[in-house]
Amino acid sequence: MSSAEKAAETITELENYDLRILNSIEIGMIQHEMVPFEEVLKYSRLNETELEWRLRKLNELELVYRQSEPYLGFMMNYTAYDLLALNALVKSENLEALGPSIGLGKEADVYQAITPENKVVAVKFHRLGRTSFRDTRRKREYIADRKHMSWLYQSRLAAENEYEALKIVHEGGVASPEPYSQNRHCIVMQIIEGIQLSEVIELDYPNDYLLDILENARKALKTGIIHSDLSEYNILITEEGKIWLIDWPQYIRLDHPNSGEILERDIGNIVYFFQRKHMVETTFDEAWELVVEGTILESS
Repeated sequence: MSSAEKAAETITELENYDLRILNSIEIGMIQHEMVPFEEVLKYSRLNETELEWRLRKLNELELVYRQSEPYLGFMMNYTAYDLLALNALVKSENLEALGPSIGLGKEADVYQAITPENKVVAVKFHRLGRTSFRDTRRKREYIADRKHMSWLYQSRLAAENEYEALKIVHEGGVASPEPYSQNRHCIVMQIIEGIQLSEVIELDYPNDYLLDILENARKALKTGIIHSDLSEYNILITEEGKIWLIDWPQYIRLDHPNSGEILERDIGNIVYFFQRKHMVETTFDEAWELVVEGTILESS
């Protein structure tokens, strides 16, 4: 059972005081890897006896980890963080129920879900730090300069970044999922039923698909946004042949000092993929001109 599924199952076993304790540990983890018992006591405003009892309960439910040395401390895991996010989204009437998994990756898990209006949506849980903290810092500059940042905070920032990017590019006409709401490391968005471009064996008229992708990159650039991680793994194709650009947490803005270099990498990734796998003849220079036309990068 995944952490999100366990969270959805466990949420009914918790009382408001249990949620308050998890919130207290969440606050403490901004500064600590293991939050001292005294800080949990301070933030939760419970008496010591009740706090100890409820922490044992949360530990038995496998929502928090406990250490005894060098001090008594506690840390929540992804199941607990998923639970807090799901609880908030249900209370705000953005979600009704979590459904099956539709995609598990190194840095995010995606599930189908239902809203109170019975609308099917996608719920994306960012999970930074599940592989390598060092690699995450190297790739994502919005956390690179921070001395201490828990996986919890990294994941929340990734979700906030992607939610912001999706709002901008979707409004700009880019074929990207419409974002509906965000809480902590979790985004509720439009569900897209398609397969990764990397998994498509053969395309009819592949150059048309390439031009469509480049046109969407151009639309994003018009909004001042560069994907920054564009590749065949972040593009979906539906049965009808429509392309969708997904996974935007690493986006940068056009005024970024390295925007030209990063856009070159994005365009190069896509062009070289189509040249290698689908034998298209469009060159990098042709693709570059198509994307940057009418922007400050046109003359660069």
